[in-house]
This record gives sequence, structure tokens and C-alpha cells, in this order.
Amino acid sequence: MRILITESEDFSPNAIAELQKHFEVVQRDFTSLEDLTENIAEVDVLFVRLRFKLTQEILEKAPKLQYILTATTGLDHIDTNYFESRGGKVISLKGEVDFLGSIPSTAEHTWALLLALLKKIPTAFEDVKDGNWHRDHFKGNNLRGKKIGILGLGRVGKQVAHFAEAFGLEIGYFDIVAQTNKYKCFSNPQEMFAWAEIISIHIPYNTENENFVNEELLKHCQKNAVLINTSRGNVWDEKFVAELLKQDKIFGIATDVLQDEFNQKQLKRNPLVELATEEYNIIITPHIAGATYESMSMTEEFIVSQFLKTTTS
Repeated sequence: MRILITESEDFSPNAIAELQKHFEVVQRDFTSLEDLTENIAEVDVLFVRLRFKLTQEILEKAPKLQYILTATTGLDHIDTNYFESRGGKVISLKGEVDFLGSIPSTAEHTWALLLALLKKIPTAFEDVKDGNWHRDHFKGNNLRGKKIGILGLGRVGKQVAHFAEAFGLEIGYFDIVAQTNKYKCFSNPQEMFAWAEIISIHIPYNTENENFVNEELLKHCQKNAVLINTSRGNVWDEKFVAELLKQDKIFGIATDVLQDEFNQKQLKRNPLVELATEEYNIIITPHIAGATYESMSMTEEFIVSQFLKTTTS
């Protein structure tokens, strides 16, 4: 089998070494979709990250492709329906609950976004870089004693709840599956959105959760609510979220994900990106919550081990 690693920068050397024991491994760091597409015709296995979206049109250029490996839980960057319909197999982190419990990066990033937003760290730093020292312009807010509502108490949601405990927050959650008496459980998300001062979104992206955080639900937000999203851009109504901030109906937004984030040409027209260019309380990071050296190496090595179990056992 011929394996193509499409984003080889800082790829786990251990993972590569394990693959090379059994297969031909080609390492590239493609920067354009066109370049990638021109190099997949003779490939049996693709190992991808999140730089490109593998649509049916792209995958049709790879007739020999049998496996797609991706060290991610979400799969919205791959047309899995098409690929699996032709007999292809996707190996990902989806459903790997036990292993993922050891990966803290997304929860850590969630908490970093929350602190940065409440303490106004990015805007304060930009002001200092302009040669100013305006202490009174950047008064922040404490976390202790605030109410946080966690939408989705899965692996990341539970880790965020642990951070919230350490910081002395009151914790509530809504989840259709997970149940615990440790935190305040809401029977519907509307009640949680009305109760919480901070909303942290951790539901998985799938067809059922498309636009789950919609206008009707968002209308229940408190006046000074903070919205954090490290899930996927398609789980909420970006336009209405932007309107809430524009109309001063919420305190701020911090997100690591955007709708259609794979389309670079559309980014500047994204309603949240447009707000970020003005003086609104918003922080956007480019889907880096899971992108730490440690977590990426661990997850890449895990995916390789799962792939080898499938192909060499």
C-alpha cells in the first residue's frame, strides 16, 4: 500500500516509523487543494488533518483510495457517505471514548478562550503594542461564582466542568445521553440558556445537531451572556449570534470554529469575522483547540495503531 501524509509538518515521527515498517510512506505538506488533487491518483491511503475538505469531487480523483486516516473526532472535512458507499473505510477518533479521555487540549483551549474574553487580554495587549498603558480601559470580570451551562457533557464537556469546579463556578448542563447528579441537570436547553451566564458548546457535529443552537434557543440567553464554541461552526446560527453581539444583547463570543471554514475566499465575509474587524468583544482562533504538539502526536500514533490492527492482523 502507498500512504500519503498530506500535512507532514510536525507529524509524529513514531507514527511514521510504524507505518514505514509495513508500507511505502510519502510525506508532503500540501498548501493548495489543487496540488493535493494532482497527487492522489495512485494513493491507497490518505492521512489527513483539517486543512482541506475531501469532497466527492476530490475523492473521485483517487480511484485506488481504500482508507482515509484522520486524527479527529469530527468528520465534516470528509464526504464519508460517498467514500464509504464505494467501499472505502475512514479511521478516526470518533467514538474512541477511553483514549480521548487522556487528551485535554480542546478543553484547555476552551478555558483559555473564556479567560481571554472575560479578562479582555487580546485587546489589552494590542493597546500596549500601540504604546499605551490604559489600565482602566480593560476592566475584566471574575469567573468565581458565575453560572456555566455546558451543552454536551461528553469527553470535552466533562473536562471543562472539572476546570469550572476548580475556578469555583456553578455548573449546569444539558445532554440527551450523559447524566450525573454532580452538576445541575436541565431537561431542555432553553432553561439552561436562560440560567447560565456562560454557555460552552461541546455537542458533536452531525445531521441531528446541524444548527442546534438556533435563533429560538439563542433568544433565551441572558443580557450579559458569554458564548464559547469549540465544537463545529455548523452547530450554531452564526448570523444570529453575530446579531446578538451587535445589538449588545450578550457580553461576548469566543469561537475556535466557523461555518465553511475550509473556504478561504469566504472567510472575510463570515459574520463573526466581520465583527472581529470592528471593536466588538469577540475572539476567533483558526480551529486550533486540538492542535498541540503533545495531543497531535498522541492522536496520530493512536490512529496508526488502529490502522495497523485493521491491515496487518
